[in-house]
Amino acid sequence: MNEDRTIIRSLLPTFLTAALCASANAATLEGSVHVPGKHDVRGTWVVSCDLDARGDCVSGSQVTQQITRQDGSSAWFKFENAPTAPRGLVAWKDVNGNATLDVGDLYGAYTIDGTTLAKVRAPYEGAVIWMREMDGVADPFLSGEASAAPNAPAKFARASGDLDVTPRGAGRLTGTVIAPLGYDVKGVVVLACRFKTDDCYAASRVNLAGRHARWRVDGLADEGHQLLAWADINGNGEVDEADLMGTYLNSARDDFQLVKPGAGNITLSLAPMAELAAASKPSAKRPAASDAIFKNTSVANLAGRWTTRNRVSRLSQGFTSGVVFGGATVQAGWDWTPTQLKQDVDLLIRPDGSFRSVTFTQDFQSESCATLTTVERVGKVVVTGAKLSFQVTRAAFREVDTCQPSFNRWGALKPSTETDLAGVQKGPNGGLELVLRPGGSSGDLFFRKE
Repeated sequence: MNEDRTIIRSLLPTFLTAALCASANAATLEGSVHVPGKHDVRGTWVVSCDLDARGDCVSGSQVTQQITRQDGSSAWFKFENAPTAPRGLVAWKDVNGNATLDVGDLYGAYTIDGTTLAKVRAPYEGAVIWMREMDGVADPFLSGEASAAPNAPAKFARASGDLDVTPRGAGRLTGTVIAPLGYDVKGVVVLACRFKTDDCYAASRVNLAGRHARWRVDGLADEGHQLLAWADINGNGEVDEADLMGTYLNSARDDFQLVKPGAGNITLSLAPMAELAAASKPSAKRPAASDAIFKNTSVANLAGRWTTRNRVSRLSQGFTSGVVFGGATVQAGWDWTPTQLKQDVDLLIRPDGSFRSVTFTQDFQSESCATLTTVERVGKVVVTGAKLSFQVTRAAFREVDTCQPSFNRWGALKPSTETDLAGVQKGPNGGLELVLRPGGSSGDLFFRKE
């Protein structure tokens, strides 16, 4: 890992000063459209149009085509002689045939982060549109309905110079970058280097905000590469302990994974540099806290901001399921390869007894796919003796599948009450630790005070 850091430090300045070469000027716009499993793609309309400030198609700018000769769950589309100005791409299937986009229809758009429409300029290929069934339910994490306050924003500094590349080929790599709880991916730099060399010659910067976003690196030669992502948190232009870093590792998680242009849906999960040394190892399971710490307490004793990070490696094949703080099932399915489950919890208990919790779970289903689940709850806490009751008045969840966006889902959660034993003790680093002991058999949860 120290060797990797040395390589990274030596390569970053090269990327920040690279020049961009002009590309060829053809005029085709092509890609694929995908529908959920129970639907057929035949009859879908694909629309290329100018986008206004709200992300809507500008009237009169639409160029359309209907998929009539392909069926199944996906189909290819191609616009010949497409305008070279930046354009948006959307797809719609009028399932009920009423000529109106409404509940039951299929709809999707080409995006980078799963929510914000992206513009593409011909020539362009590989624009993937994932459609979903319109259910009339608003996404609470876009509207902010579930939040009493947003997560603390990251302070990513803008990298100096233009982050451009000198193309060595026509190859491309795409994927998703994920930031830990409390950070934003805007400003993250994704680097592609020739495998097992110091030649990092291609880079791109994430310009969209959020906990996760899509990235793309172009201009790659047709050979093996290794990938890494970097967030310069303190803005000093150096890779150091204050920054976030993520690498694409092999199945043993002990070295870079070789990838060739054309690969997509590569997940780069960022973590603080201080944690990277242990990132490839299962977290040691902490023993249960002493029963003696669970004694009479009060809201005043528990008030503050508490966070916890848990990483679990699953090394066996089989059917699994997971439950996070707050009682929401986050994953159930087959694990075919060694995978890693990481959970971050941010819990704010205010002196007036109100609380807000955000649980973010990264479930790495494979080396290139992950399910990202956010559960957010707000309400009141009541303390009786050593029992801490979370009385949830408003809650929501959002689940994002980085490989199959048609599986994405979100919605509100019902009001609920959860009661745990609560105690405070001195943690391994000398600071205060909040320990919650759920009523089930999931083990103690250890929170450190921020």
